[in-house]
Amino acid sequence: MEVKYLYHSGVSVLAGETLLVFDYYKKGIDEEAIKKARNVLVFVSHGHRDHFDKGIFKWRELNPDIRYILSSDIVFERHGDIFRMGADEELRFDGIIVRTLGSTDEGVAYVVETPDGVVFHSGDLNWWHWEGEPDEYNAGMEERFKAEIDKLSSTRIDTAFIPVDQRLENARYYSIDHLMENSSVERVCPIHFWDDWNFIRRVSKDLSDRSYYDKIYFYGRQI
Repeated sequence: MEVKYLYHSGVSVLAGETLLVFDYYKKGIDEEAIKKARNVLVFVSHGHRDHFDKGIFKWRELNPDIRYILSSDIVFERHGDIFRMGADEELRFDGIIVRTLGSTDEGVAYVVETPDGVVFHSGDLNWWHWEGEPDEYNAGMEERFKAEIDKLSSTRIDTAFIPVDQRLENARYYSIDHLMENSSVERVCPIHFWDDWNFIRRVSKDLSDRSYYDKIYFYGRQI
């Protein structure tokens, strides 16, 4: 599977003849790839501005067979190529299975099974541990995050995308640590970092002692 970073939490995955695009925002998409792909599935995990760019609907002009999978929190016009999903639901498209997890923020996370591999995109499903919040809030967040990740325990994931948010300070690695220690993931990619590659270089240094370090993919960049 060919993985490309777009911007912030936006990524694309080319799996055989299928192009998966997740949480596109502002820039980075390869329009030629959309034109050429036999199947194009565009996923939006939730309606926050930095994850949902309405410009995705212009891609219909590039590929008439494109399909959009939106989280159910997004209220949008009905159209034959738009599918809405809540937590713990499943859809099937031409041999592709889409499953959802709940989120610790808005919307859903996606697990997409293709003939060429399994992709997990977390959206804003994250262990949002904020300094200054009451202990009860942070404990509840931990419980909710772990409960959703536990649903992946029997799934072998080829590529996972998980937030590494610098605003969380010392807690920024809670999510990736828990995912990699409790799930079967072959490759993990950071998202939700606003194209800040200086920060990603710090991430690389901070995680260099983790047992899963060799599984972290920095989108082919020299870090």
